[in-house]
Amino acid sequence: MTEVKGKKVVVLGAGKSGAAAAKLALSLEASGVVLSDIKPKEKLSEEALLLEGNGIKLETGGHSNETILDSDVIIMSPGIPVSGSWYEMAVRHNKDIIGEIEFACGYTDAVIIAVTGTNGKTTAATLAAEILKKGARGKKTALAGNIGIPFSDVVMKKNRYDYIVLELSSFQLETIREFRPHIAVILNITEDHLDRYSSMQEYAEAKARIFRNQKDTDYLILNAGDRFTNIMSPMSDSYKVLFSAFEVLPDGYYFNNGSFYKNVFGEEKKVFSDEGIKLKGLHNYENIMACLIIADILGVDTAVSEKIIKEFAGLPHRMEYIGSAGGKRFYNDSKATNVDAAVKAVSSFSEKTAVIIGGREKGTDFTPLYDALGENVKLVIALGENASGVEEIFSRKTKVVRVDSMDEAVEAGLEADVEVVLLAPACASFDMFKSYSHRGDVFKKNVLKAAKNEQSS
Repeated sequence: MTEVKGKKVVVLGAGKSGAAAAKLALSLEASGVVLSDIKPKEKLSEEALLLEGNGIKLETGGHSNETILDSDVIIMSPGIPVSGSWYEMAVRHNKDIIGEIEFACGYTDAVIIAVTGTNGKTTAATLAAEILKKGARGKKTALAGNIGIPFSDVVMKKNRYDYIVLELSSFQLETIREFRPHIAVILNITEDHLDRYSSMQEYAEAKARIFRNQKDTDYLILNAGDRFTNIMSPMSDSYKVLFSAFEVLPDGYYFNNGSFYKNVFGEEKKVFSDEGIKLKGLHNYENIMACLIIADILGVDTAVSEKIIKEFAGLPHRMEYIGSAGGKRFYNDSKATNVDAAVKAVSSFSEKTAVIIGGREKGTDFTPLYDALGENVKLVIALGENASGVEEIFSRKTKVVRVDSMDEAVEAGLEADVEVVLLAPACASFDMFKSYSHRGDVFKKNVLKAAKNEQSS
């Protein structure tokens, strides 16, 4: 636990996590709290601005030397890199530097279930929380973390939670010290954020921090098919449970021939079939199995878990079915901001498909996506600042059309001789949109507009 009572606290980054950490520090009787951000004041959220004058000082336009030197504890928001002149100065002067997750974890007695992975962590964390909220009788469950609900906000609530499910990014894991989840999940580790990390090894090491403090009474849930699992498994003292959607496991949970199985403690048992499951794609079956393992560890009745899983329709912008127009089915997977996520999305369809690809790259190698395009992919629609690069790469395999806007992309999909139009950009959205959700919303708006025009004509 990082004690802040009577200390001067500086929180770097005035987004949701930073604002929540500042409020928590104030409630814990810090002698002073500064919320510092590199953005000018007019660019800050209303939530951050409202903190000024309520015991919290706002610093905008950068993290000043004076603020860093005058602090006792520095709490970093996830988006702040663990580098730069402020960091070097803080280290030289032996400042106590932690992240928002590390800070908040010291002020809760709840059992922590922590979920990370390059892809699928929001879906898995949300589904796990739903199962525990409805299936763990007499227990209160909260969902927080990278999903957009700060851990610090949950800790400050008067409700005492028995379980807290945390979705954690590699950025959030970089700054943990004593954080120890009872159940840790690593869904997968594939190429992403290489604009922040110097190598895949460095990125994987950040993810691996999720289990660094676990003991042999804790659990680590791993994907049997991930290339880092065999490396990470011996590094942890916790009890490991494996899952796979692609192979029968001699020990673990797996999917085979339309059903989920668990083969643990020398006993193989069919859990339930996939009939009625709304989540599309084997990658989502991996998420389901991770949640099944969590539910079993915490004693949730299997029949209850099955019901909740089969009722779960998924989240916006993640293989989200939008509707039909022009005889095509449109799917929104705007959250596919990296190549691996796009590969999984494209691989979910066998019908004739058009795929919208492009945006802002993050040190992207498109080779796995190129290799994953089957003969059913009849068209790539190149959109975004790297559209020319997308065209150059994928035109060697299939037809490519370049467009300048999302409405043109949807129009190209409508004109194509396909059954499915899929938005799976494999890139970040910030070249043309505020976020991946904004990109997905614009896609949906154009699809629904086309469907409405079709009905009225």
